[in-house]
This record gives sequence, C-alpha cells and structure tokens, in this order.
Amino acid sequence: MSGQSENKEHLHRQLVRLGDMMGDGLHHEPDGKWIAKEYRRVAKALGYPVEPQRKSNVEGINKMMANYLNGKSCTECNGQLKQTRSGAKRMVCLSCGAKFQVKTKS
Repeated sequence: MSGQSENKEHLHRQLVRLGDMMGDGLHHEPDGKWIAKEYRRVAKALGYPVEPQRKSNVEGINKMMANYLNGKSCTECNGQLKQTRSGAKRMVCLSCGAKFQVKTKS
C-alpha cells in the first residue's frame, strides 16, 4: 500500500473514533472541546465539508432599510435617521443619537 492511502485510512479511523466520542457526548464535557476541534480538522483533511457556508443577505437588508428610512424621522427629536452599518437592521438618529431596531417577521 502507498503511504498516502495508509494515511487516509488512519484519518478515517480517527474520524470514526472521534465521531463515536461525540456521539457519547464527551465533547460537551469541560475538557472535551479538543474532540470537536480535532473532528473538524480531520474531516477537513479528508475533504469533507465541515460547515455549510452561510448565504449573505446584506444587499437585501440594505435595500429594505433604504426603503424603510425613506421619509422616516426620529420619533424623539424629528432628526434624520441613518442605518448604523451595512447589513444591520438598526438605525441611529444623527441629531440626538437615539437608536432604533427595525422589527421584521422571522
């Protein structure tokens, strides 16, 4: 056998062993955090997807906030409102500094 296939077999055995440990709940113990870290490292080395990529909705949120802020003013001082940062559903008054949260359906 070649060294690379032996290494891959070793990694597969290690992944199964770590998965069994996680199945028993040992990674939730106070000194068991290394188990989840090692599992992710081994899975990545074998080419398995470790964590799904999150879909970004920053553009959609920015458009929604632009529409929401159009014609709105601060409820406390009637000042101009501005989105706190890109992708945020929060706004701040430029005059008095009051902060507001946009409530959206989840």
